Amino acid sequence: MPESSPESTAVQMATHRALVGDALDVLYRVLRPYVEREMRAVHGDRWERVARGILHGRPPSTWDTSDLLAIIYDQFFKVFRDLGHEGRSRVSLLREVRKTWAHQGDLTMAETRRALETAILLLRAIGAHDEADRLEPHVVEMMQQEVQRKRDVLPAPEPSTLLDRSLTRVRALFQRAPAEPLEFRRAILDDVERAAEPHRRHFAFNRLTIHLLAESNRTRHLFEAALEGPDEPFSDAVHRRLADARIPVPEPLQVRWRFYRSIPERLTGCFGERPFYVEFTRRRTATTATLTVLKGRTPKTRYVVKSRQTLTIGRLEEVVDERGRIVRRNALAFADYEDETLPPEERAILETVSRIHARIGFDEAAGVFRVHDDQSTWGTSVVRTHLHVPIAVRQQPVALQDGDLIYFGKACVRFNTGGRRRTG
Repeated sequence: MPESSPESTAVQMATHRALVGDALDVLYRVLRPYVEREMRAVHGDRWERVARGILHGRPPSTWDTSDLLAIIYDQFFKVFRDLGHEGRSRVSLLREVRKTWAHQGDLTMAETRRALETAILLLRAIGAHDEADRLEPHVVEMMQQEVQRKRDVLPAPEPSTLLDRSLTRVRALFQRAPAEPLEFRRAILDDVERAAEPHRRHFAFNRLTIHLLAESNRTRHLFEAALEGPDEPFSDAVHRRLADARIPVPEPLQVRWRFYRSIPERLTGCFGERPFYVEFTRRRTATTATLTVLKGRTPKTRYVVKSRQTLTIGRLEEVVDERGRIVRRNALAFADYEDETLPPEERAILETVSRIHARIGFDEAAGVFRVHDDQSTWGTSVVRTHLHVPIAVRQQPVALQDGDLIYFGKACVRFNTGGRRRTG
């Protein structure tokens, strides 16, 4: 296929600018009454004052398409939510296009097509179908040109088949897989916002994983170009998108991605028609604490309690039933009070510890360790320095604090919180 001459390239760029300019004019004529109507419905007679506050005091007589888009973007969650989750992303893209167009920047065919497609989608969301129909033939023409290029450089299906596919893309409101890094990046950010929206009131996640189906190296390179772009790290883009959507993220959100040649069994049914799947999870925080034995005979004087394990406490390491079957193993095991080699005072302490006495586990939701009593005979209690009366551990577990003394009958251990370390 022969290369385009500088003259033909300049003509194409001028054509692209004219098409985008025409789309921006159409948007202005539709958005001007639409913005006023929707703003007035929410803000009443104050609507103009609110809008001028967004636009640094500029009066309505000076507003252009960029100003109307800025109002929609700023007031999206108060006024324009009916445009849907992707509506805000479309407005954001059109603002970028308007900025490039206003600064005489060059627009490629792909960028022009994407701008027109986005304008059509926004117009249809507003209900301006006649105006959307007016722009649609320009998109079809650019798709036909794309088909022609594919005929010249690729062993592809019959031209009519390619054209039919292009027309189908238009008629289906351009619901297609992203074909370029920036387009793909924006599609993922849309899904991130959509997945986070149901958790707006209580966002309990600290990890975002983007699962990517890359069946070829070419596809993987496309994904990597979108996620590792030089302009802004993808994690920063995620944080900015959630902040713009006013979705509170209470702690640093780890953003990572994983590539697959085929869909893992665990994710079957998650991808749908898209080559990616957005998943929010809560990354566990590995927490440790220590128990120091103060009263009672045990194999060790210091035990480590881990957040991912339950520490069982009782008399004897192995507890068996009447048939000799092991029914429990105690991680913190006190000696048998029947051991005659022990001093009488120690045997008196050990006699108050049941074989199945208590357990300590981590409450992940509250971020604390809790001690549970397993219906022991002498009971379990917690002595806290600033309290005069011990806390009895009965049916409900008791949250532990650093420095607490825990009594299992008359045996006693001191609880101290340990350091934290992040885990993947």
